[in-house]
Amino acid sequence: MKELTKKKGIILTSKEYKENARLLTILTEDGLENAILRGANKINSKNKKFTIIPVEVEYVRTISTLATFTEGYITNNFINLKLDQNKSLIYLAIVEKILAFTDSIDDKSQMYEFVNKILTLLDQTKYPIVVLYLFEIKLLYLIGIAPILNSCVICHNSSDDCGFSLSLGGIICNSCMIKYPIDYDANTTKVFKYLYFIKLDKVDEKFLELIDQTKLSFTKLIDSYYEKYIDFSSKVKKVIRSVN
Repeated sequence: MKELTKKKGIILTSKEYKENARLLTILTEDGLENAILRGANKINSKNKKFTIIPVEVEYVRTISTLATFTEGYITNNFINLKLDQNKSLIYLAIVEKILAFTDSIDDKSQMYEFVNKILTLLDQTKYPIVVLYLFEIKLLYLIGIAPILNSCVICHNSSDDCGFSLSLGGIICNSCMIKYPIDYDANTTKVFKYLYFIKLDKVDEKFLELIDQTKLSFTKLIDSYYEKYIDFSSKVKKVIRSVN
C-alpha cells in the first residue's frame, strides 16, 4: 500500500528523469529527499511551475520504491532571484554546499530554516555577494568546524584588535602576533566576526549595504578555510570568478 505524506520543502534542483518526468531534490525539515514529478515536461503541464527552481512548496508525496511528488502549491517563488543572473549564480554556489553538507548536519530543521532565510535575503537584496558570505560563514557552525573567533587561539584572551590565522583556525590578538603570523588583518577579521556572530533575524538591507561598502572580499578567506578544514573546493565559485 502506498503511503501519502504532506510536507513542506524547498525544491533545489530539477533534472530530467524518464519520459516526461523530472527528478526533484527537495530540502525539507527532515533533510534532503528526492521525488519524481510526473508529466512535468509536457507543454501544458500544471506541474511545470515546480521545476523553475528554487521554489518553496507545501506538497503531498506518495512513497513506494521512490517518492513521487503528487500535488502541491508554491508558498515562495523567489522570483527576483530567478530574474537576476548574478543572484542565480550565487544560488548555485549555495546549493552546491547544501547538497554537500546537509546530510552531516544533526539538526535538519535548523538547516531548513537557515536556508529559507538565506534564500529570502538573496531574493530581496541588492547585495547578493554579502548574502553568500553570510551563508558560507554561518554554515561552518552548523557543520561543526567553525573557526575560533571569541578569543585568541594562543593566549585565550578576548580582544577586538585581532588578526586571523588560517593555519591555527582562529583569531590572534595583537600581543601574540609578534610570534605568530596572521593571514588577514584586524579590519578584515573584525567584519568577518560581525558576519559570523550576527543573528539572521537582525540582518536587513542596511546591514548588507554596510558590509558591501567596506569593499572587503572574504572569498579567499572562506574558500581557503573550506579547503583546509573539510577538503572542499567549490566548482561553482570558480565559474563565478571567471565571469566577474
